[in-house]
Amino acid sequence: MPTRSLMFAILSCCLFSHSAIAEESEADAELLKAVKTLDEAFSKRDKETIRSMTDPMHISISPSYQFFTQEDQLKALPELKLTLFKASPKTIVHPTPRTALIRYEANIEGTFEGKTLSKHVQILESWVKKKGKWIEVSYQETPLP
Repeated sequence: MPTRSLMFAILSCCLFSHSAIAEESEADAELLKAVKTLDEAFSKRDKETIRSMTDPMHISISPSYQFFTQEDQLKALPELKLTLFKASPKTIVHPTPRTALIRYEANIEGTFEGKTLSKHVQILESWVKKKGKWIEVSYQETPLP
């Protein structure tokens, strides 16, 4: 009997772990969809989508620009001209079920205020789930060699 109980306990743990993984990947799929929508909004300069998907106190920092509010970033949006934004696979960490840090590298071609953007960067995005919707609260680019 102890062997059967042990096997049942192991099987239960495996099923529970599989369930947690499935839930996590569904949450990540929802988050990645939000990331894609926001990326497309920046490419199209869609201010309303950007406004609805970023926090009013959104911080955006890169070697070419720094914004400490959503409004400042939206005002400067016409100065951002991207011709290429190719991202590597993303790594997602959930410090809590309603927060996420996303890390990835990207190759970028474009300008901001006429100055060339860094071509190869590491990106860190911070997201929070508010009222059932993922909202980006910060974005940071760091140049890579």
